[in-house]
Amino acid sequence: MHSSDDADQPDANHHTEQQQGTSADQRPLANQIVSASSRFARVVTQVANIEISAVSMRALGYIERHGPQRISHMASYESISQPAMTSAVNRLADGGLVVRAPDPADARAQLVELTDQGQHMLDEYRSQVATVLQPMLENFSAADYAVIEHAVELLETLANDLTGNA
Repeated sequence: MHSSDDADQPDANHHTEQQQGTSADQRPLANQIVSASSRFARVVTQVANIEISAVSMRALGYIERHGPQRISHMASYESISQPAMTSAVNRLADGGLVVRAPDPADARAQLVELTDQGQHMLDEYRSQVATVLQPMLENFSAADYAVIEHAVELLETLANDLTGNA
């Protein structure tokens, strides 16, 4: 494994041309982050062997984090059409993972709420991911493990900055 504390590593605040991705055959770091994180999320979802789609799993996680939600908010968050999110929510409801309830702020609208079975599905997914991924992470050196922990913090900060959720 590559160690992050190699003597020839540049200072963390010093960026070489190669690190910044300015050569003609490299993508900017921003594109690399999006590509790698999307691929990573897709692979982890496949390895976790959950029977629902990644969009449905993300919808469950969104409801867990933010509480009952309108389908329009969920669709906007996922950057998909409202009919596509409605279809995903219908499948989740058919599976007993969510229920719809009247929106107390607008009787014409409905909120989608997580059920105990939906929470169990999320917990099972996270358990399966941890079972597969944690032993692999523990194979990294302590320094590399700390780098990954810090990268997660930075990605969370970036996501919060992008969404205005500081």
